[in-house]
Amino acid sequence: MAIALLRCSMIAMIKKGSSRKGQRRRRGTTGSDWDDDVSSPTSAVAEEPVKLDLATTGILREIARIPAKLPELAPTTPRQTQDGESTWGGQHSVRQLSRIWAAFIGVIVVMFLAIAWVNRQVDPHEDNSPTVPGGFVVVSEDEHDDSPLYAFLQNSYQKQQKALAIFRLFTAATKRDQVIPLIRMTDTTPAMLEKYWQPWPSPPLLDQSDALQYEFEEADGRAFLRMTGKNQDGSSFAAFFVEVEGELTLDWEATLEVGDARLATLARNPTEHPVKMRVILTPSPYYLPYLPESEYESYQITSSRDETIVWGYVKRHSPTHEKIRAALLQDVQVLDQMTEARVTIRMQKTADISSQNRFFITEMLHKDWVMP
Repeated sequence: MAIALLRCSMIAMIKKGSSRKGQRRRRGTTGSDWDDDVSSPTSAVAEEPVKLDLATTGILREIARIPAKLPELAPTTPRQTQDGESTWGGQHSVRQLSRIWAAFIGVIVVMFLAIAWVNRQVDPHEDNSPTVPGGFVVVSEDEHDDSPLYAFLQNSYQKQQKALAIFRLFTAATKRDQVIPLIRMTDTTPAMLEKYWQPWPSPPLLDQSDALQYEFEEADGRAFLRMTGKNQDGSSFAAFFVEVEGELTLDWEATLEVGDARLATLARNPTEHPVKMRVILTPSPYYLPYLPESEYESYQITSSRDETIVWGYVKRHSPTHEKIRAALLQDVQVLDQMTEARVTIRMQKTADISSQNRFFITEMLHKDWVMP
Protein backbone atom coordinates (compact mmCIF):
# COMPACT_ATOMS: atom_id res chain seq x y z
CA MET A 1 0.00 0.00 0.00
CA ALA A 2 2.91 2.32 0.74
CA ILE A 3 4.25 1.79 -2.75
CA ALA A 4 0.85 2.62 -4.25
CA LEU A 5 0.63 5.86 -2.27
CA LEU A 6 4.16 6.76 -3.40
CA ARG A 7 3.22 6.20 -7.03
CA CYS A 8 0.14 8.41 -6.69
CA SER A 9 2.20 11.20 -5.13
CA MET A 10 4.82 11.09 -7.85
CA ILE A 11 2.17 11.15 -10.59
CA ALA A 12 0.63 14.18 -8.94
CA MET A 13 4.01 15.88 -8.82
CA ILE A 14 4.66 15.20 -12.48
CA LYS A 15 1.24 16.53 -13.48
CA LYS A 16 1.82 19.64 -11.39
CA GLY A 17 5.18 20.43 -13.05
CA SER A 18 3.75 19.89 -16.55
CA SER A 19 0.99 22.39 -15.97
CA ARG A 20 3.39 25.14 -14.90
CA LYS A 21 5.63 24.60 -17.97
CA GLY A 22 2.57 24.80 -20.14
CA GLN A 23 1.61 28.12 -18.59
CA ARG A 24 5.09 29.49 -19.27
CA ARG A 25 4.90 28.33 -22.88
CA ARG A 26 1.53 30.06 -23.26
CA ARG A 27 2.86 33.25 -21.67
CA GLY A 28 6.11 33.27 -23.69
CA THR A 29 4.79 34.69 -26.94
CA THR A 30 8.16 36.38 -27.51
CA GLY A 31 11.46 34.67 -27.87
CA SER A 32 12.82 36.12 -24.63
CA ASP A 33 10.38 34.30 -22.48
CA TRP A 34 11.20 30.95 -24.07
CA ASP A 35 14.90 31.60 -23.82
CA ASP A 36 14.60 32.38 -20.12
CA ASP A 37 12.90 29.05 -19.41
CA VAL A 38 15.37 27.03 -21.45
CA SER A 39 18.53 28.75 -20.36
CA SER A 40 17.71 28.71 -16.62
CA PRO A 41 15.91 25.53 -15.82
CA THR A 42 17.40 25.39 -12.35
CA SER A 43 16.14 28.82 -11.52
CA ALA A 44 12.66 27.88 -12.53
CA VAL A 45 12.78 24.90 -10.24
CA ALA A 46 14.25 26.96 -7.47
CA GLU A 47 11.57 29.58 -7.82
CA GLU A 48 8.77 27.00 -7.32
CA PRO A 49 10.08 24.02 -5.28
CA VAL A 50 7.94 20.89 -4.95
CA LYS A 51 6.51 20.51 -1.46
CA LEU A 52 5.73 17.06 0.01
CA ASP A 53 3.01 16.71 2.54
CA LEU A 54 3.50 14.81 5.83
CA ALA A 55 1.81 11.64 4.56
CA THR A 56 4.14 11.38 1.60
CA THR A 57 7.14 11.94 3.82
CA GLY A 58 6.12 9.13 6.12
CA ILE A 59 5.66 6.78 3.21
CA LEU A 60 9.13 7.53 1.92
CA ARG A 61 10.60 6.81 5.32
CA GLU A 62 8.83 3.47 5.48
CA ILE A 63 10.06 2.55 2.01
CA ALA A 64 13.59 3.38 3.06
CA ARG A 65 13.32 0.82 5.84
CA ILE A 66 12.32 -2.02 3.46
CA PRO A 67 15.41 -4.13 2.73
CA ALA A 68 16.50 -4.32 -0.82
CA LYS A 69 16.21 -8.13 -0.87
CA LEU A 70 13.53 -10.18 0.85
CA PRO A 71 14.83 -13.01 3.08
CA GLU A 72 14.48 -16.50 1.71
CA LEU A 73 11.81 -18.79 3.19
CA ALA A 74 12.94 -21.34 5.74
CA PRO A 75 13.43 -24.84 4.34
CA THR A 76 10.51 -27.24 4.81
CA THR A 77 12.70 -30.03 6.13
CA PRO A 78 12.63 -30.37 9.94
CA ARG A 79 15.52 -29.00 11.91
CA GLN A 80 17.53 -31.56 13.79
CA THR A 81 18.66 -31.22 17.38
CA GLN A 82 21.95 -32.44 18.66
CA ASP A 83 20.35 -35.79 19.55
CA GLY A 84 19.06 -36.21 16.02
CA GLU A 85 15.39 -35.77 16.93
CA SER A 86 13.06 -33.54 14.92
CA THR A 87 11.99 -30.25 16.44
CA TRP A 88 8.38 -29.66 17.45
CA GLY A 89 6.09 -29.26 14.43
CA GLY A 90 8.52 -30.85 12.02
CA GLN A 91 7.71 -33.75 9.74
CA HIS A 92 8.32 -37.38 10.77
CA SER A 93 11.60 -38.74 9.60
CA VAL A 94 11.92 -41.97 7.66
CA ARG A 95 13.28 -43.65 10.78
CA GLN A 96 10.21 -42.64 12.80
CA LEU A 97 7.83 -43.95 10.12
CA SER A 98 9.72 -47.22 10.08
CA ARG A 99 9.34 -47.54 13.83
CA ILE A 100 5.58 -46.89 13.61
CA TRP A 101 5.09 -49.54 10.94
CA ALA A 102 7.23 -52.01 12.85
CA ALA A 103 5.12 -51.50 15.99
CA PHE A 104 1.90 -51.95 14.00
CA ILE A 105 3.12 -55.18 12.40
CA GLY A 106 4.25 -56.41 15.81
CA VAL A 107 0.76 -55.91 17.27
CA ILE A 108 -0.80 -57.86 14.38
CA VAL A 109 1.63 -60.72 14.84
CA VAL A 110 0.97 -60.88 18.59
CA MET A 111 -2.78 -60.92 17.99
CA PHE A 112 -2.56 -63.88 15.59
CA LEU A 113 -0.27 -65.74 17.97
CA ALA A 114 -2.80 -65.22 20.78
CA ILE A 115 -5.64 -66.57 18.62
CA ALA A 116 -3.56 -69.61 17.72
CA TRP A 117 -2.75 -70.22 21.39
CA VAL A 118 -6.44 -70.03 22.38
CA ASN A 119 -7.34 -72.50 19.66
CA ARG A 120 -4.75 -74.92 20.97
CA GLN A 121 -6.34 -74.74 24.41
CA VAL A 122 -9.66 -76.10 23.10
CA ASP A 123 -10.45 -79.59 24.33
CA PRO A 124 -9.18 -82.00 21.66
CA HIS A 125 -12.15 -84.26 22.37
CA GLU A 126 -14.58 -81.50 21.42
CA ASP A 127 -15.92 -81.50 17.90
CA ASN A 128 -15.03 -78.20 16.23
CA SER A 129 -16.86 -78.67 12.95
CA PRO A 130 -19.18 -75.82 11.90
CA THR A 131 -22.82 -75.79 12.87
CA VAL A 132 -25.89 -74.88 10.88
CA PRO A 133 -26.14 -71.06 10.62
CA GLY A 134 -28.30 -69.77 13.45
CA GLY A 135 -28.27 -73.09 15.30
CA PHE A 136 -25.98 -74.17 18.10
CA VAL A 137 -24.81 -77.32 19.81
CA VAL A 138 -25.29 -77.85 23.53
CA VAL A 139 -23.54 -80.75 25.25
CA SER A 140 -25.16 -81.57 28.56
CA GLU A 141 -22.36 -83.76 29.95
CA ASP A 142 -18.58 -83.92 29.68
CA GLU A 143 -17.72 -86.44 26.99
CA HIS A 144 -14.88 -88.92 27.31
CA ASP A 145 -13.39 -91.59 25.08
CA ASP A 146 -15.50 -94.30 26.71
CA SER A 147 -18.70 -92.21 26.70
CA PRO A 148 -21.48 -92.96 24.19
CA LEU A 149 -21.78 -89.21 23.69
CA TYR A 150 -18.15 -88.92 22.62
CA ALA A 151 -18.62 -91.39 19.76
CA PHE A 152 -21.91 -89.77 18.82
CA LEU A 153 -20.30 -86.33 18.55
CA GLN A 154 -17.96 -87.39 15.79
CA ASN A 155 -18.84 -85.42 12.63
CA SER A 156 -21.57 -83.54 14.49
CA TYR A 157 -22.23 -81.16 11.60
CA GLN A 158 -22.90 -84.04 9.22
CA LYS A 159 -25.27 -85.53 11.80
CA GLN A 160 -27.20 -82.29 11.99
CA GLN A 161 -27.56 -82.20 8.22
CA LYS A 162 -28.62 -85.85 8.14
CA ALA A 163 -31.20 -85.28 10.88
CA LEU A 164 -32.59 -82.30 8.98
CA ALA A 165 -32.99 -84.38 5.82
CA ILE A 166 -34.67 -87.26 7.70
CA PHE A 167 -37.13 -84.97 9.45
CA ARG A 168 -37.98 -83.23 6.19
CA LEU A 169 -38.96 -86.56 4.62
CA PHE A 170 -40.78 -87.72 7.76
CA THR A 171 -42.98 -84.64 8.00
CA ALA A 172 -43.73 -84.75 4.26
CA ALA A 173 -44.87 -88.40 4.33
CA THR A 174 -48.53 -89.08 3.54
CA LYS A 175 -48.48 -92.85 4.11
CA ARG A 176 -47.33 -94.93 7.06
CA ASP A 177 -45.03 -97.10 4.95
CA GLN A 178 -43.05 -94.03 3.84
CA VAL A 179 -41.73 -93.39 7.35
CA ILE A 180 -40.56 -96.94 8.16
CA PRO A 181 -37.08 -96.51 6.53
CA LEU A 182 -36.60 -93.27 8.48
CA ILE A 183 -37.45 -94.26 12.06
CA ARG A 184 -36.04 -96.40 14.84
CA MET A 185 -37.82 -99.75 14.84
CA THR A 186 -38.58 -101.78 17.98
CA ASP A 187 -40.82 -104.73 18.67
CA THR A 188 -43.74 -102.44 19.51
CA THR A 189 -43.18 -99.89 16.71
CA PRO A 190 -45.47 -101.49 14.06
CA ALA A 191 -48.38 -101.62 16.51
CA MET A 192 -47.70 -98.07 17.70
CA LEU A 193 -47.53 -96.81 14.11
CA GLU A 194 -50.86 -98.37 13.30
CA LYS A 195 -52.42 -96.90 16.41
CA TYR A 196 -50.92 -93.42 16.57
CA TRP A 197 -49.29 -92.46 13.27
CA GLN A 198 -50.87 -89.71 11.20
CA PRO A 199 -49.50 -87.12 8.76
CA TRP A 200 -47.63 -84.25 10.32
CA PRO A 201 -50.26 -81.63 11.24
CA SER A 202 -48.39 -78.50 10.09
CA PRO A 203 -45.31 -78.12 7.85
CA PRO A 204 -42.21 -77.42 9.94
CA LEU A 205 -40.13 -74.31 9.28
CA LEU A 206 -36.96 -76.12 8.29
CA ASP A 207 -35.63 -73.56 5.82
CA GLN A 208 -35.32 -70.91 8.52
CA SER A 209 -32.06 -72.03 10.06
CA ASP A 210 -32.20 -69.34 12.74
CA ALA A 211 -35.29 -71.04 14.21
CA LEU A 212 -33.59 -74.46 14.54
CA GLN A 213 -31.56 -75.53 17.54
CA TYR A 214 -29.56 -78.71 18.14
CA GLU A 215 -28.57 -80.42 21.39
CA PHE A 216 -26.41 -83.50 21.85
CA GLU A 217 -27.34 -85.30 25.05
CA GLU A 218 -26.96 -88.63 26.83
CA ALA A 219 -29.42 -90.39 29.13
CA ASP A 220 -29.15 -93.84 30.64
CA GLY A 221 -26.28 -94.81 28.32
CA ARG A 222 -27.99 -93.66 25.11
CA ALA A 223 -26.65 -90.65 23.21
CA PHE A 224 -29.07 -88.74 21.04
CA LEU A 225 -29.56 -85.55 19.07
CA ARG A 226 -32.55 -83.33 19.78
CA MET A 227 -33.63 -80.81 17.16
CA THR A 228 -36.22 -78.19 18.13
CA GLY A 229 -38.09 -75.65 16.03
CA LYS A 230 -41.47 -74.28 14.99
CA ASN A 231 -44.27 -75.31 12.66
CA GLN A 232 -46.09 -72.96 10.33
CA ASP A 233 -49.09 -72.88 12.70
CA GLY A 234 -46.85 -71.57 15.51
CA SER A 235 -46.64 -74.83 17.45
CA SER A 236 -43.29 -76.20 18.61
CA PHE A 237 -41.71 -79.54 17.86
CA ALA A 238 -38.83 -81.58 19.30
CA ALA A 239 -37.40 -84.36 17.15
CA PHE A 240 -35.10 -87.02 18.64
CA PHE A 241 -32.45 -88.88 16.62
CA VAL A 242 -30.35 -91.90 17.62
CA GLU A 243 -27.83 -94.12 15.88
CA VAL A 244 -28.78 -97.71 15.11
CA GLU A 245 -25.90 -99.81 13.77
CA GLY A 246 -24.05 -96.65 12.78
CA GLU A 247 -26.99 -95.11 10.92
CA LEU A 248 -28.84 -92.04 12.17
CA THR A 249 -32.58 -92.61 12.54
CA LEU A 250 -35.55 -90.73 13.95
CA ASP A 251 -36.82 -91.95 17.33
CA TRP A 252 -40.45 -91.64 16.38
CA GLU A 253 -41.88 -92.66 19.77
CA ALA A 254 -39.80 -90.05 21.61
CA THR A 255 -40.62 -87.39 19.02
CA LEU A 256 -44.37 -87.93 19.37
CA GLU A 257 -44.19 -88.71 23.12
CA VAL A 258 -45.83 -92.05 22.47
CA GLY A 259 -47.00 -93.93 25.57
CA ASP A 260 -49.61 -96.47 26.47
CA ALA A 261 -52.21 -93.70 26.27
CA ARG A 262 -52.58 -89.98 25.68
CA LEU A 263 -52.45 -87.86 28.81
CA ALA A 264 -55.83 -86.34 28.00
CA THR A 265 -57.33 -89.79 27.51
CA LEU A 266 -55.79 -91.06 30.73
CA ALA A 267 -57.19 -88.10 32.67
CA ARG A 268 -60.70 -88.77 31.37
CA ASN A 269 -60.57 -92.55 31.70
CA PRO A 270 -57.95 -93.57 34.28
CA THR A 271 -57.05 -97.24 34.39
CA GLU A 272 -56.48 -99.37 37.45
CA HIS A 273 -53.17 -100.79 36.25
CA PRO A 274 -49.93 -98.78 35.71
CA VAL A 275 -49.34 -97.32 32.24
CA LYS A 276 -46.11 -96.14 30.62
CA MET A 277 -46.10 -92.41 29.82
CA ARG A 278 -43.66 -89.90 28.35
CA VAL A 279 -44.39 -86.71 30.27
CA ILE A 280 -42.89 -83.55 31.74
CA LEU A 281 -42.51 -83.36 35.51
CA THR A 282 -42.50 -80.09 37.44
CA PRO A 283 -42.28 -79.76 41.25
CA SER A 284 -45.67 -78.80 42.71
CA PRO A 285 -46.87 -77.52 46.11
CA TYR A 286 -50.28 -79.17 45.70
CA TYR A 287 -51.02 -81.79 48.40
CA LEU A 288 -54.06 -83.60 49.79
CA PRO A 289 -55.06 -84.49 53.37
CA TYR A 290 -54.48 -88.19 52.73
CA LEU A 291 -51.36 -87.39 50.64
CA PRO A 292 -49.49 -85.03 53.01
CA GLU A 293 -46.23 -83.31 52.18
CA SER A 294 -44.49 -85.05 55.04
CA GLU A 295 -44.96 -88.44 53.31
CA TYR A 296 -45.22 -87.64 49.59
CA GLU A 297 -43.58 -85.47 46.97
CA SER A 298 -45.96 -83.73 44.58
CA TYR A 299 -45.33 -83.11 40.86
CA GLN A 300 -47.29 -81.49 38.09
CA ILE A 301 -47.52 -83.73 35.02
CA THR A 302 -47.95 -82.20 31.56
CA SER A 303 -47.40 -83.05 27.90
CA SER A 304 -46.29 -80.86 25.03
CA ARG A 305 -48.89 -82.46 22.77
CA ASP A 306 -51.97 -81.33 24.69
CA GLU A 307 -52.94 -78.90 27.45
CA THR A 308 -53.97 -81.49 30.01
CA ILE A 309 -52.61 -81.09 33.55
CA VAL A 310 -52.63 -83.82 36.20
CA TRP A 311 -50.77 -84.33 39.47
CA GLY A 312 -48.53 -87.18 40.47
CA TYR A 313 -47.40 -88.29 43.92
CA VAL A 314 -44.47 -90.43 44.92
CA LYS A 315 -43.51 -91.80 48.31
CA ARG A 316 -40.60 -89.85 49.79
CA HIS A 317 -37.19 -91.56 49.97
CA SER A 318 -38.41 -94.41 47.79
CA PRO A 319 -36.20 -95.56 44.85
CA THR A 320 -38.60 -93.88 42.42
CA HIS A 321 -38.45 -90.64 44.40
CA GLU A 322 -34.64 -90.64 44.40
CA LYS A 323 -34.50 -91.20 40.63
CA ILE A 324 -36.90 -88.33 40.00
CA ARG A 325 -34.89 -86.03 42.23
CA ALA A 326 -31.71 -86.99 40.37
CA ALA A 327 -33.39 -86.23 37.03
CA LEU A 328 -34.32 -82.75 38.27
CA LEU A 329 -30.84 -81.90 39.53
CA GLN A 330 -28.78 -79.87 37.07
CA ASP A 331 -25.57 -79.87 39.10
CA VAL A 332 -24.96 -82.20 42.01
CA GLN A 333 -22.26 -79.86 43.29
CA VAL A 334 -24.63 -76.98 44.04
CA LEU A 335 -27.86 -79.02 44.02
CA ASP A 336 -29.48 -76.61 41.59
CA GLN A 337 -32.92 -77.99 40.82
CA MET A 338 -34.42 -77.75 37.34
CA THR A 339 -37.88 -76.34 36.85
CA GLU A 340 -38.92 -79.36 34.76
CA ALA A 341 -37.62 -82.61 33.32
CA ARG A 342 -38.59 -84.96 30.51
CA VAL A 343 -39.09 -88.43 31.97
CA THR A 344 -40.60 -91.79 31.12
CA ILE A 345 -42.62 -93.13 34.05
CA ARG A 346 -45.41 -95.47 35.00
CA MET A 347 -48.57 -93.92 36.42
CA GLN A 348 -51.49 -95.43 38.30
CA LYS A 349 -54.77 -93.95 39.48
CA THR A 350 -54.97 -93.03 43.18
CA ALA A 351 -57.50 -94.72 45.44
CA ASP A 352 -59.63 -91.58 45.56
CA ILE A 353 -62.44 -92.28 43.12
CA SER A 354 -63.67 -88.68 43.06
CA SER A 355 -60.36 -87.35 41.73
CA GLN A 356 -59.71 -88.18 38.11
CA ASN A 357 -56.55 -86.04 37.69
CA ARG A 358 -54.45 -87.45 40.53
CA PHE A 359 -52.05 -90.39 40.06
CA PHE A 360 -49.35 -92.28 41.84
CA ILE A 361 -45.95 -92.41 40.12
CA THR A 362 -45.17 -96.06 40.57
CA GLU A 363 -41.92 -96.35 38.59
CA MET A 364 -39.27 -94.13 37.08
CA LEU A 365 -38.28 -95.94 33.89
CA HIS A 366 -35.53 -93.53 32.79
CA LYS A 367 -34.68 -89.91 32.32
CA ASP A 368 -35.86 -88.30 29.08
CA TRP A 369 -38.00 -89.87 26.35
CA VAL A 370 -35.36 -91.80 24.41
CA MET A 371 -35.29 -95.41 25.47
CA PRO A 372 -31.89 -97.05 26.02
